[in-house]
Amino acid sequence: MKDIYRRASSVVIWLGEAIEVDGKDLWPIPSLLEAAQKNLKRTELPIRHGTKDWVRYVLRPDYTTSGDLDNKRWNRTIKSLILLLHRPWFLRTWIVQEVALASHALVMCGCHIANWDDFYRSVSYAIDLDYFSSTQPEMYSSLQNIEHVRRDLAQNHYSRPLDLLASFRIFLATDARDKVFGLYSLFSSSDLAILKLQPDYTIDLFKVYTQTALDCIATENNLDVLSFGGQDCRPEHSQLPTWVPDWSIKDRSIPLSPRFLSTLSFRAHQWPCTWQSVTGQSCPIVEQTSDPKVLRMSGYIFDEITEVGGMLEKQYFDTQPGQSSLQISSMLQTGTETLAKWEDLCGITTNTPYRTREAAWDVYWKTLHGGFYPYGDEASTKTAFENWYQTFRNFRSFTDYTSSRLDEISESEASTVAKVAAGAGWLAKVMYKSMHMGVKMALSANKLPPSKILAFHRTLFKTKAGYVGITSRHAKSGDSVAFFQGGKLPMIVCEAESDGQWRIVGDAYIHGVMGGDKFESAKCGMMSIC
Repeated sequence: MKDIYRRASSVVIWLGEAIEVDGKDLWPIPSLLEAAQKNLKRTELPIRHGTKDWVRYVLRPDYTTSGDLDNKRWNRTIKSLILLLHRPWFLRTWIVQEVALASHALVMCGCHIANWDDFYRSVSYAIDLDYFSSTQPEMYSSLQNIEHVRRDLAQNHYSRPLDLLASFRIFLATDARDKVFGLYSLFSSSDLAILKLQPDYTIDLFKVYTQTALDCIATENNLDVLSFGGQDCRPEHSQLPTWVPDWSIKDRSIPLSPRFLSTLSFRAHQWPCTWQSVTGQSCPIVEQTSDPKVLRMSGYIFDEITEVGGMLEKQYFDTQPGQSSLQISSMLQTGTETLAKWEDLCGITTNTPYRTREAAWDVYWKTLHGGFYPYGDEASTKTAFENWYQTFRNFRSFTDYTSSRLDEISESEASTVAKVAAGAGWLAKVMYKSMHMGVKMALSANKLPPSKILAFHRTLFKTKAGYVGITSRHAKSGDSVAFFQGGKLPMIVCEAESDGQWRIVGDAYIHGVMGGDKFESAKCGMMSIC
């Protein structure tokens, strides 16, 4: 198949019948391509002008941050694109080589056709305008990952097997072994020569996935593959050990290693990072045992988790065009309490300085970003985060005021008439404050980009030594922080039922330890991971 796709004069990608919006056949590519070629900003796109009642404006179903979707035609265009990207083709493992290896690819949908380059430019333009910030990330990141590999292969550059496995982890395959075998046509000949695992459907899934993990460690001489293992990988194939990623499981938490950010969720660039490796330049020491589920690795226990703050979950919508205000509003009820707990763990409430002598607030926002600067530098990232975060602080201030004032009125010794009068005054103030907050959100919504923190679908924790970090949602008090030689990230582990064995919970970013200066190789010993 690799040779067929490469030698074909053209490859036609069939996406199915035409997209219908409001009963009409709508092909979104020409309109988006024209806007992309003109490099129009979101505020320059079709907008229906005129004064608006802010309540009706905010509550209308096609409301977005800058008003461009108030234009019904443009709203239908974006909706048709979202419906198009929901087509099953975009998440099938075997289609990756179809596009990546084709010298000339054409996209067909109903009677409409576009070459791949125009198609991708149109979609990436919509991505850049944040139309997908509230939708399921798989819907657009899949396309980005395909294009990333296609461009690399056009320059005769092959991604490493682990990068490809990471990029297409969200893709689907009827046979779970094809999550590995379906990518072999994209591996370099040098990597294929080293890999012990070869496509063979007489081998069971356990053997395919465990050998894939061992091959990744052997070919790269690092432990990056462990970031995809842990408790998040165990719902369907619990027989797999925790050091082996289950590539058939979809996990929406963003990997914390710099190498995976450009291929898994965001545009094709690396974010500036404040750290390199928690264990410095050390190399992994790994031993296989007679038990195929147990792997021995050189490392040691560094610290222990004493508190966890609950998971910060991000809600996604199937067909809602992206808007930062929707992301915020969906999190106000479920996320505010979690963020308040996280602030307490970081010492913001008590204004307690951190171990690194940094202010608690700086430790907080840097930890939520995993030590990355997605907006280019420290100052810009801090400003963007504070603008996004202010809504949660306003909401908490508002709820604190309403509850505390109501308690004061109910517990006072005033007469019933006085209490009623005070209650009426309280209600008026509440209504005023809520309207003021709503207006402020509506006016500032078009200025707020969606948040790019890495803490979504993770938990924040604090350790016995006073460090804070983010890790898998499965972490709990009593779990340990381990440093393994050759590992760039700390790993959260828990003791297994078997004596002297450990299970991996997940990878972690821990503020103040990521530079490698805390790692002591003399403390390392062989630890059994199952």
